[in-house]
Amino acid sequence: MTNGAQGQEEPKLETNSAEPVVLQQVGDKAAPSKTTAELPHWLGPIVYDASSATDSTKSTPSVLGPVAPWYPIVSPLLESLPDFTPEAIANVSEMDQGEVAELAADDQEEESAALVVQPEEKETSTLPKIVILIDDLGYNRKGMEGALELPSQVALAILPSTPFALKTAEVSQQQKRITLLHAPMENQRELKLGPGGLYANMTEQELKSSLIKDIDSLPGIVGVNNHMGSLLTTKQVPMNWVMETLKERSLFFIDSLTSPKSVAQKTAKDYGLRTVSRDVFLDNIRHEKAIDKQFNRLLKTARSQGVALAIGHPYPETMAYLHKRLQQIKGDGVQLAPLTDILINPSK
Repeated sequence: MTNGAQGQEEPKLETNSAEPVVLQQVGDKAAPSKTTAELPHWLGPIVYDASSATDSTKSTPSVLGPVAPWYPIVSPLLESLPDFTPEAIANVSEMDQGEVAELAADDQEEESAALVVQPEEKETSTLPKIVILIDDLGYNRKGMEGALELPSQVALAILPSTPFALKTAEVSQQQKRITLLHAPMENQRELKLGPGGLYANMTEQELKSSLIKDIDSLPGIVGVNNHMGSLLTTKQVPMNWVMETLKERSLFFIDSLTSPKSVAQKTAKDYGLRTVSRDVFLDNIRHEKAIDKQFNRLLKTARSQGVALAIGHPYPETMAYLHKRLQQIKGDGVQLAPLTDILINPSK
């Protein structure tokens, strides 16, 4: 092929040249050589074989002055193409052959891939588990409604003889949600407990009678945890009475761990009850950033020990945070599990 304007032969291209040559700027009088010179940025690199070029400026006069030779614009992306001949493929390793086979099958699979429902990348049974328990339900309608709108894995603990206690328990039971009695227990700060409170100065009969009444007031409960109780849970004898009562009803016990001196979980184990203690309080500070910090602490604990239990309350801030955050839980590499999944069974 020749250039019609200049009558010169088009230079040959060598895409596999060991030393590709980049032309000098168009319009330069000097003959091209195997050196690099700056070109207009829109041209890109050009491969040129100097041995096949002729200097047309010497043989072809022009009224416009010297004319630089024409050279094709070529941008070599690869120095050489991969060798996919049968002989070359036969020499690759078993792993490489597998990769080649996968590449060859890609085109056939593309059309049907969109029609196939892909399995989850990782079985949820192998993921760390987080468990959430919402306490103090029964006094507030909005709190009740917000808690009942959370995922069904979230457990609810209801205060006895409160305005919305029965309604909360009934709807929770309809949702097949795990429901607990949130048993009011005496605290060190002498805060009022409300109806159904259990006190350290009670006799065995008084304490057991009050606890049984609390249990019977709520349909569908399967366990008990303590409301406050920073005093009572440190007293061995009253805790013995509590666990004896729960054992008769085949109920489990959750230690809210309101005191580092609590003997409640140990006593529950001694009586053969399924039990576990709280790891994190979500909302001691009722602010989104503080709740988020505690939630991240929950995730970290679960990843470290396999399971983690958080207790929260039906505050508007907590409900709003959990409604949003629990929709994103798959991206955290954990699973939201029912409370019964993490109970410790002393008999095993």
